Amino acid sequence: MRRLRLPLIPNPLRWGAVFTVAGIILYYSIRAGPGTGTFQTGPLGLFPYSDWLHFLAYACLAVMLAYALQDSRLAEWQVFVVVFVCAVGFGVTIELLQSRLPSRTFAFGDMGVNAVGSAVAVVCWRVLVRYVRFYRVARPADLEPPIS
Repeated sequence: MRRLRLPLIPNPLRWGAVFTVAGIILYYSIRAGPGTGTFQTGPLGLFPYSDWLHFLAYACLAVMLAYALQDSRLAEWQVFVVVFVCAVGFGVTIELLQSRLPSRTFAFGDMGVNAVGSAVAVVCWRVLVRYVRFYRVARPADLEPPIS
């Protein structure tokens, strides 16, 4: 079976993406999220809008972490455990931070949605890596001809 080839960008860029996603989550955890007060339910009207945002945010964080750790020396199962624990731990930390802010509220339900989003992302990543072959992207300096 032929595998899909996906680029594995340089490690600093992958970790930069992880910290960018974490920073965005932190920012919108302190301030009101987009659409707050205007939307009551998310897509399909099944769950509250805030739950969709939590689910998607922590799923995205878990995927970025898994991608950043793709070429680590850890066993595959260890990567998934680390990704899940880090994403959920970040969510718990954010909820504890929100408990100290007068404009935000602490909610166990949010932590549960964060954990579900992270778990779904980890499972999806595990399925994805079965069908993908990652390849290293050449750095720009590697592409330029040597100066004589």
